[in-house]
Amino acid sequence: MKDGMKRGPAMKLEKQAKLFKEKSRASEKGKIEYFWLFPCGVWFLQHFISWSTNMFGLTERNEAHTVFYNTLYIFRDNLMASQEIHEVVRNLLLKKKVSGKKGRKPLADTSNLQEEIIEKPVSSKSDSLVSSTPIAKKRSISKVLDASADIPLRDDKSIDILKILKTAVRDFDQGIIALGSSRSYKSSNHLYVNSEHYIKVPRESTYDAEMYRVLMNWLRKIHGYEITGQWHLEQVCDDGDYHHLYCDLTIKKPENPHLEALLELLAMASISKLDGHFEQVFKYEEQLHPREIWIVHFFREDYVVTNPYWPSEKLQEKGLNVVHFWHDRDFKNVRMSARFRDTTDQYCEIIDEIIL
Repeated sequence: MKDGMKRGPAMKLEKQAKLFKEKSRASEKGKIEYFWLFPCGVWFLQHFISWSTNMFGLTERNEAHTVFYNTLYIFRDNLMASQEIHEVVRNLLLKKKVSGKKGRKPLADTSNLQEEIIEKPVSSKSDSLVSSTPIAKKRSISKVLDASADIPLRDDKSIDILKILKTAVRDFDQGIIALGSSRSYKSSNHLYVNSEHYIKVPRESTYDAEMYRVLMNWLRKIHGYEITGQWHLEQVCDDGDYHHLYCDLTIKKPENPHLEALLELLAMASISKLDGHFEQVFKYEEQLHPREIWIVHFFREDYVVTNPYWPSEKLQEKGLNVVHFWHDRDFKNVRMSARFRDTTDQYCEIIDEIIL
């Protein structure tokens, strides 16, 4: 099971966000969506400011500081929040620097928040994070991200998922990815990074958050696509029990009943972990029936992009596509290798293409 939203109850976050939005000033309502959209493992002030600026334009630092920390206090005082969220919030508040502006009034009266959450009936909506953000087709994408507003298409007029992924990765916030190696990190363990073992590298949640942000701003807000993160699935497995599965990201055209693509993101995965996810992704496919299935692997391991690891021919025949993105610590150099099927059902392979 993965970090962030995958462990915590997404519906509790959604309910807390809705309650806080009702109590907040109108200008702040959209900004606390941050705590609902992103897994708690990547919460930090600079990431919040970057996301808020992308979504709503330039944000005053004092205002962002107030919204961010007042929301953390709400989570801190809410006994219904998960243990993981409480731990993340506690660490963030411990690291908070005293700004000198004492006695600032909170954005919302939170004295009865816990009581309201307990009394409020549980929504029947799915735990999946399907965005309900209004579509703004006339909004210029240049104000949202540096990508072209047009969706890349293949010869058969279907959307080109690989080009979408390449465009999205080019628009990742370099500072956020770089900070992942010191703030939201894991160990490379036995895998080599710059010829060394046990180097701090970004966790999967860092890439999840950035990919979701870019796809939302581009495909959802400009073109009206549905972008779903952490789609909660259930399946009866060999032991006869129900198991909870979480699909990282899906892309769907609004007028199409079927998904365009299912994306499973990995970070600095070993060969055994890659093999496990090559198989796991078909459990999602059985329930969601996407047009394309993609493993998207981000890593800093030496030489993998020039000698990438691919799934078995059997899994490729079933429709599994794989793309590996290597990057340096500062995300200023990014290279890609991919193996996928084209519109004629032929295998294509790209090795060590420069992305940034």
